[in-house]
Parts: sequence; structure tokens; C-alpha cells
Amino acid sequence: MFGSDVVSLVTLSDITGDVSLLSSLAVIVGALFVAVQLTQNNRLIKVAADQAQAAVVQAKLSTEQLKQNNEIANMDLVMRLYEFANSTEFQSAWLTVLNSRVSSFEDFERLSDSAKVAFYQVSALFESLGVLVEKKMMSLETVDDMFLTELAWNMMKPFVTGTREKFGEQFSYVFFEKLHNQLISRP
Repeated sequence: MFGSDVVSLVTLSDITGDVSLLSSLAVIVGALFVAVQLTQNNRLIKVAADQAQAAVVQAKLSTEQLKQNNEIANMDLVMRLYEFANSTEFQSAWLTVLNSRVSSFEDFERLSDSAKVAFYQVSALFESLGVLVEKKMMSLETVDDMFLTELAWNMMKPFVTGTREKFGEQFSYVFFEKLHNQLISRP
């Protein structure tokens, strides 16, 4: 019996050594697996960060494109208004206003119907410009560079104030007046 116990001890000892070796190998393989997983996770994180950075760049470019499109649309609007202001019809109305030399609303009321229409046309253009400046669709500088707002206001003021009084519309041509006031109060 003694001999068979030795054989079982050797076998048990061999098995314990083999199990220790297998256990060590399993720890090493597990560590390698974790290292590979960490490397893959780091690559995924880098790819996700690169994608996020690309999305930021794309968003910036899209925003710039929208700004540029908005500026182009605003410039188109300005040019259309300027084209209208240079039309024969409007220039005729402008000359009528300038030559009428209206100093009171009573002077305006004595004008012919076509001359009265000229006042409405000129005031409507400058009211529109005032609204566009108020809504920040056109800059005050652009209006100042392209239109004679102060001259228009000085020629039209008796008409505007008389219209407000006669029709009880205190807000008639208010954006025209705001536009004028902003232009003369600039440094």
C-alpha cells in the first residue's frame, strides 16, 4: 500500500503543478485579453472623438454657409430696394416731393392727387427701410450709404405729422422716423 500512496502523491503533485501552470497561463491570457480589449476601447474612443470633432467642424461650416446665404439674401433685398428707388416711377415721385416744398399738412392737401401719391410712395419706401433696419435685415450704415434719409425726412415731416393728426394714427411712419433719428444720433 505504501507504494501505491507514493504513486498517488506523485500524481497529485504533478497535477497540482500542472494546475498551477494552467492557472498562471489563464491569468496571463486573461491579462492579454484585457490589454487587447483596452487597446480596442481606446481606438473606439479615439474614433468617436474624431467623429465628434468632424461633426463640430461640419456644424461650423454649416453655420458659416447659413450666414453667407443670409448676407447674400439681405444684399439681394437691398439691391432690389435700390433698384426700385432708381426706377423712373419712384424718381418721378421723389422729384415731386422735392419740388413740392410742402411746409405744412395744409400745403400737402392742396396738391394734386398724383402729387399726393408721390408722398405716399416716398414715405412707404423709407418706412420699409426703417422696418428692415429695426429687424436687423439691413444695416443702418447701408441705408445711410444708399439713401437720402435725412433729406427725405425733412421734406416729408409735415406730411407725416399731418397724416398722424388727421387720421389719429400716432404710429404712421414710425419706422421712417426711427430710422431718421438713428441716423442723426450716430457719432
